Amino acid sequence: MTRNLLALTASAICAILAGCVQGESYQPLPVPVAKSVIYLYRPYNFYSAAIAPMVTCGQESIEMEAGGYYSFVNDSGPVACAATNEASTPLKFDAHPGQEYYVKEEVSPGNLAGRTQFTLMSTEGGRAEIASCRKQGMPDTGSHH
Repeated sequence: MTRNLLALTASAICAILAGCVQGESYQPLPVPVAKSVIYLYRPYNFYSAAIAPMVTCGQESIEMEAGGYYSFVNDSGPVACAATNEASTPLKFDAHPGQEYYVKEEVSPGNLAGRTQFTLMSTEGGRAEIASCRKQGMPDTGSHH
């Protein structure tokens, strides 16, 4: 009994320290010819793990947890990504048909809401970093519109 309790406690502590977000591992979506796919992801950072600002990217909004990602199909054209906390640095870019984009969200501790910064990553860099993240939000159906 004591051994089982100890194992359960150790597992819970490891999960908390590892920042385990529940969800599926990264799986790329097929990119529609006339639209683009955007991957918003937030690598785990222990120091800001408790901060989860509301993020809007394109027409989609989510409270991204540390170690999570969210993917969606988006119309081509201008895309803006921003967080609701006041120390947010927004990102704007043009999405082109048939392309995929990796947007990295970094939250730094500081004031109560933290500071959020977005970076448009290369496909290669984004794929490498998102591999350690777990899917959040609604299941991908190819379009949320």
